[in-house]
Amino acid sequence: MNLPAAFMLLFTLIIAAIGIYNLYHLRSAEEFLVAGRRSGGLTTGGSLAATILGGSSTLGLAGLAFAQGLTGSWWLLVGALGLLCLLIFIPAVKAQPAYTLPELIGKWYGLEVRRIASVLILISWLGIVGAQANAAGRILSTFFGGSGSGWTLVCGGVFILYTAAGGQLSVIRTDLVQILLIVSGLVGCAALGLAALGGPAGLRAALPPGHLSFPLSPGMRPGELAVLLLVVGSTYLIGPDMLSRVFCSRSVPAARRGIVYTLLIIVPMAFVIALIGLEARAAFPGASPEAAFPLMIKNILPPALAGLAIAALIAAFLSSADTTLLTMSAIITVDLLGRKQPRLGHLRLATCLCGAAALLTGILSGGIIPALLLGYTIFSGGLFVPILAGLTGSRMSRLSAALCIVCGGGLACAGKLAGLDLLIAAGFLVSLLIFAGDCALRSLRSLRAQRADNG
Repeated sequence: MNLPAAFMLLFTLIIAAIGIYNLYHLRSAEEFLVAGRRSGGLTTGGSLAATILGGSSTLGLAGLAFAQGLTGSWWLLVGALGLLCLLIFIPAVKAQPAYTLPELIGKWYGLEVRRIASVLILISWLGIVGAQANAAGRILSTFFGGSGSGWTLVCGGVFILYTAAGGQLSVIRTDLVQILLIVSGLVGCAALGLAALGGPAGLRAALPPGHLSFPLSPGMRPGELAVLLLVVGSTYLIGPDMLSRVFCSRSVPAARRGIVYTLLIIVPMAFVIALIGLEARAAFPGASPEAAFPLMIKNILPPALAGLAIAALIAAFLSSADTTLLTMSAIITVDLLGRKQPRLGHLRLATCLCGAAALLTGILSGGIIPALLLGYTIFSGGLFVPILAGLTGSRMSRLSAALCIVCGGGLACAGKLAGLDLLIAAGFLVSLLIFAGDCALRSLRSLRAQRADNG
């Protein structure tokens, strides 16, 4: 057996052992959904960083850098800006204990809006789990041959069973180790790739003009960066997977420390992963963008480090997929079915059903970044303004919140499907206008009430 296969077998056995152990030791929905709300700063940060460094932030970001240059690093950097904003709102999130983001939305806007938000998140997040399994399938098919779709099904099955067995408790316990594996594999791949190309000078000479431009480039103009900040950056501020880590933390200070640790990891990793994409462009200019990372591992790294890098990437995909699957199963059981204390069997069944639907979405999607961008666009276009209004204490009416979700999300989705950035921006603008109109109506009613009292 070659070393990459040995690493993969070892990783799979460890994952299986953890899942089986937690299958018999996990006792409650509280542990399954939010790990008992006992996570400290270090475990929160490690878990959040591992969740973020998934398929889009490894294969996807390397592919962006391959195609458009160093500005591909903005895929993660806009997320870092979103996390910086989240630091401000952690007390508001922790003020009302919840299992899910829609549950928090329901506390602000009522049951009907909670259900609308639940459906929107489920639709949006289907592509995320599918994208992680898709990314894992691409990696394994590159190394071991066979159909990418077949490997996607195998990896997706492992992800689903692991998550259904151990829930959030397994995720929190293992993510700190996984992030160390992920960072080691990424840094090792970038360093050896640079050495193979003759250092920075050799890399620069082999790249097309403008590929090292930053913060803007021919492939990343100001309008495109603004849309990326709106669509992707906003999900780091209000995304259910990000907020799930705040729900799991034991206190506001622990959650804040966790986000700071996460930022210290993902900001440098944005440039490390972009460097891998640039190295792949220099070494394999005729490859497809999302094949860039696998080709670097297969052709540049020695067998031992290649095995480590493959295991690191699969760990990254698993860490993103399991958190998203748990988010979806919690939304179905807690928000749509109304189970305040759901049974473990129901949660596990919901996890498996969500995973199966997500796998189908991943196989049919047009790649990692397209699948994620579509999901992020629907989610952020519809929910960014209502959630931000709730977090800042400027809640709008239930009707206005529902209109924001339906109209804003619908317009943003249509813009993404049509490839029109202006229509995506219009979705956000419509939500802002609805919010402004709601504020004006509330001010008018308050003024009339004051006049009535005075008169």
